[in-house]
Amino acid sequence: MSLPQELWLAPAAVQLQESGADWIDVVDDQPWSQGRGSHRGFSSSFRIRPDRKIWFHFPFQLPAGSLIDQVSLLWEAEEGAILSWVCVHHGGMERQHLCAPNQPLVGTPEPFDPPELWRHYYPACNRLRTDLPISPAITTRFGFQLCVQADGPGIVRFYGAGLRLANPDA
Repeated sequence: MSLPQELWLAPAAVQLQESGADWIDVVDDQPWSQGRGSHRGFSSSFRIRPDRKIWFHFPFQLPAGSLIDQVSLLWEAEEGAILSWVCVHHGGMERQHLCAPNQPLVGTPEPFDPPELWRHYYPACNRLRTDLPISPAITTRFGFQLCVQADGPGIVRFYGAGLRLANPDA
């Protein structure tokens, strides 16, 4: 019997469904981030404009037949932004909701304390980890992506997205 595996995507893998200056404002004082956000090695940050809801997509490349029973997200929200809906898309056109729409997502603190030598390169963060079970578990066929809706105004930061591959014999 094998144990479940977790696979994680780096934050730069996130794809915006809507982009441009009407949706995304300057974040982290980087003028070039307007309309597209800011991608660093450790996070991807977006300042959502007021009265906007934006979907963010994390596409996973998996072999067909993989069994997925949980997704995870490392994230934080600031200045009034909330993550308000999470679902997964799979099988080309299939969608499964993992939480009710318009309910702010909650998570468990996932602190990070960088080494003293490198601390000045890291911004302060208040990362949260949210694990969402998928029931019934999904067997992949044509692809799989985690989809997260964020409501503005405010900043959302993604530190990564993961999924758990279940053991089909368990």
